[in-house]
Amino acid sequence: MDGAPLPELPFDLQSTLDQAMGVVRTAAAELARLAETEIEVEYKRDGSPVTNADKASHEIISAGLAPLGIPIISEEGGRTPHAERQQWPRMWLVDPLDGTHSFIRMRSGYAINVALLESNGHEWLPVLGIVAMPDLDTVYFGGRGLGTWKNRISDATRPPKAIRSDDDATPPYHLLISWNEGGTLNDLVAGTVDPTEVRMRPESGAHKFCLVAEGKADIHARSTGYFEWDCAAGDALFRAQGLAVCDIVTGRPLTYNGPTLRVGGLIATRLPKAD
Repeated sequence: MDGAPLPELPFDLQSTLDQAMGVVRTAAAELARLAETEIEVEYKRDGSPVTNADKASHEIISAGLAPLGIPIISEEGGRTPHAERQQWPRMWLVDPLDGTHSFIRMRSGYAINVALLESNGHEWLPVLGIVAMPDLDTVYFGGRGLGTWKNRISDATRPPKAIRSDDDATPPYHLLISWNEGGTLNDLVAGTVDPTEVRMRPESGAHKFCLVAEGKADIHARSTGYFEWDCAAGDALFRAQGLAVCDIVTGRPLTYNGPTLRVGGLIATRLPKAD
């Protein structure tokens, strides 16, 4: 487990978000710097790539969040047993470089995902989320009771812009998918909207959640599983708008801190369900 014992309540979400934002900005600056250098690539046991940039971002974020005294689970860190995690009231869930394939290929949209999860006694939910995209100099952030916001990474003094998706969407609806999505259009949107009214395109990493939250796309769907750190930060942005990322089969909002830290297929949409 990374981090010291948990702080006592009351818990200040805004202060915690402000401190985490500073840490994420530092990690994003390092990723932007490393993107201009020769990337060192290794491969994990499952065949997925990990780079020196993943590791550098992990170290910056872990060290920066540690003083807040909340346990940290990072894709590039160790795995605390589920039974122990279940006893925590809160934890950070971090993907220090979401979209490693995109980063290696210098494809736009790779990101840093940082989410704060909280237990309500029977389930774990994301209450703060930060998604930073260094190559776009853009960070989205928000949380429970705080709204959802957008700003530049490079200018912490710039006033953030509140993002909303209040306007009613009209067809054709825009669906964002992963580059390796294998599901058909009907697999992804059946029961949500008429597939003939949907236009589908790929997008990297957690940027998909941000674009839907901002109203620049209408749906993000995935037919296969994610790790929790891939979607928790984006889910926090949705929940700050009164929405949620849902299981693609059951339609129920996702819950977190499961035994394997995995979730199944999902859908994130700002559209009402089809009749």
